[in-house]
Amino acid sequence: MNKANIKLKTILIERNITQRQLAWAIGVDEGLVSKVVRYSMDTAEIRERIADYLELNQEKIFEERG
Repeated sequence: MNKANIKLKTILIERNITQRQLAWAIGVDEGLVSKVVRYSMDTAEIRERIADYLELNQEKIFEERG
């Protein structure tokens, strides 16, 4: 099983943004955002949307894919 995305979780906590707020802001289902945070299950499009919304480089939010 994939591990949690601690970087994203930490950023959301620091910015006082809920998963629900993030989902609404990037136009996806809240369950999808939960999977990104809890299991690092994401797509290139979701990674891009989250990075754009948070105004961060993807490398600051997501682990390298190996």
